[in-house]
Amino acid sequence: MDLCVDECGFVQLHSTVPRPLCRNVHFRWYASRGSFLDPTVGAPMYYAPTTHLLGGEDVWITLTVIAPDGTEYSDHINLHVNNVR
Repeated sequence: MDLCVDECGFVQLHSTVPRPLCRNVHFRWYASRGSFLDPTVGAPMYYAPTTHLLGGEDVWITLTVIAPDGTEYSDHINLHVNNVR
């Protein structure tokens, strides 16, 4: 299944930390384009950028989870931004 959102639209992303060893984990979200309302929460709202490419464009979203001891775990997804104009 392809993940996609229309340009200038919002989508809520969700993280899952299976069986966390501690409760004090920190989240850091990054997007190659677009922005987050709060990139430090587990389920942020992402604002997709305007795209001028006829077929839309892909954006990389990266989540880094930081444990209290400083250990970092990260993963990423590819989100397609549709050109709707």
